[in-house]
Amino acid sequence: MHIGAKWDQLARWHSDKVAIVDEAGRWTYRQFAGRLQRFGHAMRGLGLDPGDRIALMIPDIREYLEVDYGTMSAGLVRVPLDPRLTRNELVALLRHAGVRVLVSHVSFADKVAGLGAEIESLDRIVMIGGASDGALDYEPLLQGASDGPFTDGDDNDLAALNFSGGTTGAPKATMLRHCNLMAVAQNAIQGFEIEPDAVFLNVRPLWPIAQVVMMGYLMAGATVVLGGRFTAEGFASQIERTGATRTSLVPTQLVRFVEHVTAGDARLDGLQAIHIGGSRVPPAVFERVLEALGPKIGVLYGLTEAPVTCYLKPRQLDCPRPERERLMHSVGRELFGYQVKLAASGESDSSGEVLIRGPNVMAGYWGNEAATQSALQNGWLHTGDIGQFDSQGNLFIVGRLKDVIRSGSSSIVPKEVEDVIMQHPAVSEVAVLGVPDVEWGEAVTAFVVLKSDCTASESELQEHCRAHLASYKKPRAVRFVDSLPRSHYGKVLQAQLLALV
Repeated sequence: MHIGAKWDQLARWHSDKVAIVDEAGRWTYRQFAGRLQRFGHAMRGLGLDPGDRIALMIPDIREYLEVDYGTMSAGLVRVPLDPRLTRNELVALLRHAGVRVLVSHVSFADKVAGLGAEIESLDRIVMIGGASDGALDYEPLLQGASDGPFTDGDDNDLAALNFSGGTTGAPKATMLRHCNLMAVAQNAIQGFEIEPDAVFLNVRPLWPIAQVVMMGYLMAGATVVLGGRFTAEGFASQIERTGATRTSLVPTQLVRFVEHVTAGDARLDGLQAIHIGGSRVPPAVFERVLEALGPKIGVLYGLTEAPVTCYLKPRQLDCPRPERERLMHSVGRELFGYQVKLAASGESDSSGEVLIRGPNVMAGYWGNEAATQSALQNGWLHTGDIGQFDSQGNLFIVGRLKDVIRSGSSSIVPKEVEDVIMQHPAVSEVAVLGVPDVEWGEAVTAFVVLKSDCTASESELQEHCRAHLASYKKPRAVRFVDSLPRSHYGKVLQAQLLALV
């Protein structure tokens, strides 16, 4: 189904039910659908045709979702942008996508001022919160437009260009169609077991993937609460105040949150699930979370190129401790309608590159046929992740093909070294990378964040690794850092760490 037709259906099915809650108030499904439809009609009224691109650089407010879903409903293509982009980065991405309209917010007025003169394709800038510097004022634009439904789109129409969240190379624009996003929403409803009485609290940035997860909740008839900026010390009270039954965090947020809750915290009695995705949770943190909250953690696995592919359900962790400790390293099973298999890696009979096939897999990379052909082969998406399966079909991500460190004649998977270093009582976080080395090709290097009240030396951590690993796997260098730089997805930004060397 085309997203425009679905919103028309939702407005009829759940007319007076609350869809969106934020600090400005509550919007029913009918009200919200009407506003996003008016945005779509306003854009078409400016002369945009189906397939034209609209970029979003908007804070985490309701209008973000209106523009996002309204763009796709009208047959236009959404291009979400990270508000932290520099001016040069913003110009490069807008040019690459051939964006015709940029919708932004007055808080970013200085950053977007004059872009129309720099980008040939850019016809209009629409500003939320008031017009400035020749931009159109968002609210009057909506008020002057129709709220009729869009029902003439095709499932295979392009819906979104999402710039990938990679940690090393230049970002690529992933092409997602309406059928891709509808499959993700349908499988989220089924896999997360979303009921219409669910209340989903969002405290993650909307632009990377949160709006796709929320689309699943909204299409199930649930209520979404836009909770604003995450604060670890206030999150439990926010859950209680909003009546949230579900939420989603990146591992960094979870690490901070668990420091502020204890077992039996009554504020969390109504909470059923916390979806975790983006990067892995250190086992020690995972154990603390389970002790404090019980089996309420669900682990997601997906990529920009294939969102929400696998899910480890919270109830799978309601098991004896040895099994639980094993499953904490898993991302669960593929959701209904998706296929996941392993390609032979040449390193181990039990592991290989994770390949995905299904309706959630992208159409390719915008304007990059070489990258498309490399990633999509014989109907399968090559993820670059190294995985293993257990006998129950649960997938375990054990590394990245590009991250495998080639030191001398040996191959070393960073995760194996990271897991050992994390067992040291002084360590809070660690990332292990291969640093170019004249003698060894790559030298195993650990970037370590120590706990605030602990100390450790390079030699101490090296000896700790020597006691648990083959000698060639131990770090040849340990660099202590205040924090690990991470993307909005929670992934460690390796290029920034390598720049420290």
